[in-house]
Amino acid sequence: MRALIILIDGGDPAYFEASSTPNLDGIEREGARFTVSCQMPSVTNVNNVSMICGAPPAAHGITANYFLNAETGEEVYMESGDFVLAPTLMETGRAAGRKTAVLASKQKLCDMIGKGAETVVTAEDPPEWLTRIAGPKEEIYSGAVNLWLLMAARAVLEEEKPDLLYVTTTDYLQHKYGPEHAEAQAHHAALDAEIGLLIDSWMSVHDDGAVFITADHGMRDKTRALDPGVMLRHEGVGAEAVPIIKDRYVVHHGNQGGAAYVHLDNRETLADAVAILKAHTGIEDALTRQEAAARFQLLEERVGDIIVLADSVTVFGVMEEAEREVHLRSHGSLHESKVPLWALNAPGFKPGDPPRHFECVRYVMGLLKKLRL
Repeated sequence: MRALIILIDGGDPAYFEASSTPNLDGIEREGARFTVSCQMPSVTNVNNVSMICGAPPAAHGITANYFLNAETGEEVYMESGDFVLAPTLMETGRAAGRKTAVLASKQKLCDMIGKGAETVVTAEDPPEWLTRIAGPKEEIYSGAVNLWLLMAARAVLEEEKPDLLYVTTTDYLQHKYGPEHAEAQAHHAALDAEIGLLIDSWMSVHDDGAVFITADHGMRDKTRALDPGVMLRHEGVGAEAVPIIKDRYVVHHGNQGGAAYVHLDNRETLADAVAILKAHTGIEDALTRQEAAARFQLLEERVGDIIVLADSVTVFGVMEEAEREVHLRSHGSLHESKVPLWALNAPGFKPGDPPRHFECVRYVMGLLKKLRL
């Protein structure tokens, strides 16, 4: 079993509908295209690890970009492979005697999604031999970094011939431009062209190798920002809210996204806090830890006392005020959870009910495990 997996960060279906994508259209004709759900919360770390493990966070443990340690109060960024509790595609592949490679635009992902891989490349710190072939590295806050990454993936493929190749981009451009903008359409057309070249190279090396292309989450315009922690404190309930999207790449989204974990000073106030949050405009739902873990298959010990979900135009952030007007594009809510999934050379593959993007990796891992029997 050999597979090329490309994850387009922020690849909302609307971008592909608005852009010229002849190569992706060709995959749909020759293979299949599905509309599937990403993993909630719809943020990058959660979804890349769900993809690389072919499993939800209840199995692999990554529930946000970082979490608040309840015992110490310390904010811990989940960027280490030590946090990943389930076997990765690369670990499964190596156990089956397959060569493995992972390429990521963002450095923060490498330790997690590269766990078990023989070759791990980040566009932020590429090896010299790769820059000689693909060109000088590009600025991480750009669309050009994604095109460089796909060219670099082609070079790694031709040089090292991995049997399992995972490539994941960054969504700076999607945070900046909606699908109606010429800049976004040009970028997705360029992505399509580079994907076409990479698939051509892939087929020349592995003519029967499977190809899967999907996205980690969608993207929407947002006009309202809330801080659930401030809201609760104004009502006499001690609490802190942690935006699930929060990470080191603040230029993308200003650490404002469509879901947040709320940590209560006193858990006896849980029922009151849920009622206060549910009654507020902009909050679509407020779930207890147990409810959220059951609904979204999360690991209970790495989520807050409450998870709040925003409506389609709202984001959560850490602010001095409870609410303010914003103008940005972001993700994290259920409204950014539908993504496309293209499949080629994958006999018998069909997403389940409900269909989820990481099932393509589960399919690959299942076939790899059979090779070991």
